[in-house]
Amino acid sequence: MLIQRLDPAKLLEAYDIKVQPVYPVPGVVEPPFGAVWAVVEPGGRTKHHNHQEGETFFVMRGEGLMRVGDEVFPVRPGDVVFQKPFNSHIIENTSATEDLVFISVYWEDTAMWAGRRETAPADLARPKRTLVTAAPPTPNGDLHLGHLSGPYLAGDIHARYLRLRGVDASFGFGTDDNQSYVKTNGDRLGMGPQEAADYLAGEIKATLETAGIELALFSRPNASPTHVPLVQAFFKRLYDEGKLVEKEAPAPFCETCDRYLYEAWVRGGCPHCGEMTGGNSCEGCGRPNNCSDLAEPACTGCGNPATLRLFKRLFFPLSQYEKQLRELYLKVGMNTSLRSLCEQILAAGVPDICVTHVAEWGIPVPVAGYEGQIIWVWCEMAPRYLSYAHELNLTRGLSEDWTSYWKSDEADVVQCFGFDNGFFYGMLVPALLLAFDPAVKLPSAFVMNEFYHLDGKKFSTSRRHAIWGREMIGDGPGKVPADAVRFFLAWDNPEVESTSFSLDEFHATVERELVRGWGGWLAELGAKLERERGGEVPYTGDWTEDHRRFYQRLEELTAQAATAYEARTFSPQLAARTLSELARAARRFGKAEETWRRVGGRSEERRTGLALELLAAKQLAVLAAPLCPELSARLWQELGYETPLAKHRWEDRPTWVPGGQKLRGLGAEPYFPGLSVRAGADQATVLASAAAGG
Repeated sequence: MLIQRLDPAKLLEAYDIKVQPVYPVPGVVEPPFGAVWAVVEPGGRTKHHNHQEGETFFVMRGEGLMRVGDEVFPVRPGDVVFQKPFNSHIIENTSATEDLVFISVYWEDTAMWAGRRETAPADLARPKRTLVTAAPPTPNGDLHLGHLSGPYLAGDIHARYLRLRGVDASFGFGTDDNQSYVKTNGDRLGMGPQEAADYLAGEIKATLETAGIELALFSRPNASPTHVPLVQAFFKRLYDEGKLVEKEAPAPFCETCDRYLYEAWVRGGCPHCGEMTGGNSCEGCGRPNNCSDLAEPACTGCGNPATLRLFKRLFFPLSQYEKQLRELYLKVGMNTSLRSLCEQILAAGVPDICVTHVAEWGIPVPVAGYEGQIIWVWCEMAPRYLSYAHELNLTRGLSEDWTSYWKSDEADVVQCFGFDNGFFYGMLVPALLLAFDPAVKLPSAFVMNEFYHLDGKKFSTSRRHAIWGREMIGDGPGKVPADAVRFFLAWDNPEVESTSFSLDEFHATVERELVRGWGGWLAELGAKLERERGGEVPYTGDWTEDHRRFYQRLEELTAQAATAYEARTFSPQLAARTLSELARAARRFGKAEETWRRVGGRSEERRTGLALELLAAKQLAVLAAPLCPELSARLWQELGYETPLAKHRWEDRPTWVPGGQKLRGLGAEPYFPGLSVRAGADQATVLASAAAGG
């Protein structure tokens, strides 16, 4: 006989509550299930979790709330709650004085896993329209490959994919003109901050266009009809409703320059990781600082150590929105890196965030008593995205304001940004939006990338350690087609860890995957069709087992590409590799099918093989369109289609290139002219010069 009693001395920490194992008992009894006593202390709750076991809770004492997926219901003694494998759940103790005690019994039965999968892209209920945004580039320099590899390419890829799915998707953002770095860069160039911002914004826009980034909106905030008024109204509402608090707190000050120091004007050791960083946030660990807590802070203008002075400023009490942020994290699509950063900051204690600074450049604080202070750009950032929605509607001749995207069930918002902005987009901006309007509909997904390096070191505008977008991309001598650069930046993308651009690796990958891979296969296919069918698409005939397997493989690769393009599972690396695998699989299939030419009685099978290989070419055109739009548009035309690819819709089950349709020079000309091992040496010389700032 074995008696197990709840013993407070035996309680262990697990899932953010206390548990005491009941079964199994090694050496005594090991039943086909496990069991624990579980104690949730007053006001406590389990972490949000799911697992492969089925599980049943037997509530013994206390009361609380149980959340399974999006369903929330009360529980009390005598209740029994069953949860299927992989059901996300939380149990919360709503009492302020009494423990909530239950027994959890769990067991693994893989038969119950049937159908437990993420919703396939084809099954998703999509909104009518989506606003895809990217972190605004600071106009203190042009864009290099490190910039392009991140949110700008990501947002363009995702928006193009959504349009193939029939969603009215718009990719839009603007420049971050009120950043402190704009002022310091203007001083360096001998220009006023707005003059410098206007000049460099033009350079940035030209680079985006050269890289094939298709924008519905490129906003200039200080010239926008909506931005400044909305920012000031947003800030004033927060102040009037008591959402901002006044504090007199220390801040770094340069006695030599007679300047209040923040952001671009101060550097020191990060209080969290120790890495040298600028003011207010650390690129190394992603966590915020308040400048006064930097180790050995120094003025970036003169290099002298900073002193600390007291300043009266306005702060946003971010900790008051912890519960809403945790609720957001249960729903929003975000990668593990961003999720762990947000949870790390929550666990350490969320700081109050200073949202006004003593500065001469920025949007003035619209509150009496704060003359000489500006709204910090990261407080400006929250209403910036409301302004984008309003301004986009104005460019379309619509009378709707920002609520058409941010408060509508028919619309969605997806935000793209880099790791250094993870805290701001994952925590600060959502909390500010909720403070402004609790009914705001927050983004459905955050797409975040890590840092992209150049030859092992960070891309750096200030140190001129960079390959600038327009020095590499173009049609002239030594230039590279935009699609080739886009493909490689996806192939080598820093989506879960930092990666490093190498010219040698670029040329080797493009030669292997695009020139010989895609281009070689399509050239062979076009020649075969011209030789055997006079350039006409064959009708299908008899099928073999290999034909059926290859068609199934096309379906699988189509689903894999869709997964790579969806915001919640976004993976440029997977997209690039899927496209290359499609070309490789099709070439292998085509080579095998050529053997039917030896057998006169197998012409029907030969027709089917050719039709399937052409179907693969059609799928390449469609699946590559978000990533390599120029190649896809050309390939689509060469397959004989009269209507543009932009009017075609994504097909989860591929349909045939129409039999009898006439091809138009499929693969007759190189898809990536000048890109080969032979041309690589000359291009490498040009690009090496660009990287050195020559």
